[in-house]
Amino acid sequence: MLVEIIKDKKIILKPNLDNYDKLREAFSWSNIREKLKYNNLVNSSKFAIAGKEGLGLIWVSEKMEGKLFSFHDLEAKAKTFSLVLRDNGLKEGDVVVLMSKRVPSLYFSMLAINMAGGVILPIFTSFGEEAIKYRVENSGAKIALIHDDLKYKFNNISSIKKIILYDEGIQGETSRSDIDYTYRDINDPFLLLYTSGTTGKPKGIWHSQDLLTFYYVSGQYHFDMHSQDIFWHTGDPAWVAGFAGVWTAWVNSIPIVSYEGRFNPDIWYSIIEKYKVSIISTAPTALRLLKKEGKTLANKYNLSSIRFIHAGGEYVDPDTVKWGLEVFGVPVHDAYGQTETGTYVIANYISMPIKVGSMGKPLPGVTAYIVDDKGNILPPNTIGNIALKPDFPAMAKGIWNDSERWKSNFKNGLYITGDQGYIDEDGYFWYIGRADDIVKVSGYRVSPIEIESILSLHPAVAEAAVIGIEDELRGSKIKAYVVLKAGYFPTEELKQELQNYVKEKLASHVYPKEIEFVDQLPHTLSGKIMRRVLRSAESGKDLGDISTLENPDSVKK
Repeated sequence: MLVEIIKDKKIILKPNLDNYDKLREAFSWSNIREKLKYNNLVNSSKFAIAGKEGLGLIWVSEKMEGKLFSFHDLEAKAKTFSLVLRDNGLKEGDVVVLMSKRVPSLYFSMLAINMAGGVILPIFTSFGEEAIKYRVENSGAKIALIHDDLKYKFNNISSIKKIILYDEGIQGETSRSDIDYTYRDINDPFLLLYTSGTTGKPKGIWHSQDLLTFYYVSGQYHFDMHSQDIFWHTGDPAWVAGFAGVWTAWVNSIPIVSYEGRFNPDIWYSIIEKYKVSIISTAPTALRLLKKEGKTLANKYNLSSIRFIHAGGEYVDPDTVKWGLEVFGVPVHDAYGQTETGTYVIANYISMPIKVGSMGKPLPGVTAYIVDDKGNILPPNTIGNIALKPDFPAMAKGIWNDSERWKSNFKNGLYITGDQGYIDEDGYFWYIGRADDIVKVSGYRVSPIEIESILSLHPAVAEAAVIGIEDELRGSKIKAYVVLKAGYFPTEELKQELQNYVKEKLASHVYPKEIEFVDQLPHTLSGKIMRRVLRSAESGKDLGDISTLENPDSVKK
């Protein structure tokens, strides 16, 4: 297979990572902790914001009204919120549920919880009562910070103390600020996030205070943050990447942009232009939606401030990578991570060539392999399980209250991610898909990602999802669910055209035998396509945990 390589990039500032191999060889996590003076007893909030000058938060309301908060402002508000938590009985190590719209209080609260020694448990505002109740009970949370507009969701949950948040305030707020930071061991819990599995209840993944050591390195080398940068991570902080984006910016002393409203191409472009956003991190789905609008809209805005674009959480198709060059003048940089890894741990870097379609190389201090089902390392260009050596600060410490389930993720001393891929002869990692998404057709292993990326190149296709369904003759056959762009309509002729397109571009044995045109695909709140939900709906089986499903109506249809 001929791989397209992008070597020429718009590089305005000297990259922090200028020699990947040399840096990896000399890299030491203990040296980083020593350099940051972030060792033993720590407070992550203090490390992130205390004593820093300049802007810490650029907040944009649904009505496009902007408000700026310095690091001093963030610290002052966090201290006030922290006092309220203490007055309501927060003890060191207590879990605090945080459910808020994307308003300034969300950010004050994140800082305040940790400032007072609590563990942050952010949850999506779209969750219903059962999803909330499970997380409250499983985590043993004592206190919930809830935005006033969302308090009704807790009406029937009596096992937790509720404190109401307003857009910039908190119930019981006073002018006092007589609070000291609570110091905790660097290995104590900092963050608790629940992530859905293919079976069973959501699992609570917890990370230690040491996570911020990794966020510093991620900001330096993955996102190439410099002091003059403005960083916009478009994700909700209840999603691991959205949460990481906030703290990564802060520990690297630059402001985070936060937009309260829902996705809107015009608004997104105008935010980039108005606030001169220089680094953006988002979901591939969002970029595909921008791409769907065409270049005419983008050309109305001055987007020249952008110098680095990252997309992650799901496979980034080659067409989207190259689209970044057309609209922003820089390619989209793919990366790989999970809730269990706290943020992205394999990435494409501003200073390195992009092999279009590849996830890139592991961050300094992260060792990744491709292994077989027993955890044995496989040679280059062999498909297997993506595995990580669990010795870096962003590696989760466990599953809350379920150590046995956590242990089952390890083989031969390595963390097995559940994702499949391969590594090429140059050390670049390539994503194939979730292990349970891989389809076997007539003995061939077929990656849904590969077929979806081909379908997405067709001018009629806005988005596609591919699964395997039962077939008496071949064991499985390929089915594609396709969302069409505006101006295209579902016909038998178009089905045939798409099937032939995949045959010609990819291979005759992997084309979708069935194509179903749909209005929307089931996405998680972080933008991933939930293929397992499509498989379950197709076979009539129970859908499993769908608490993180953004659009339940897509499944009903």
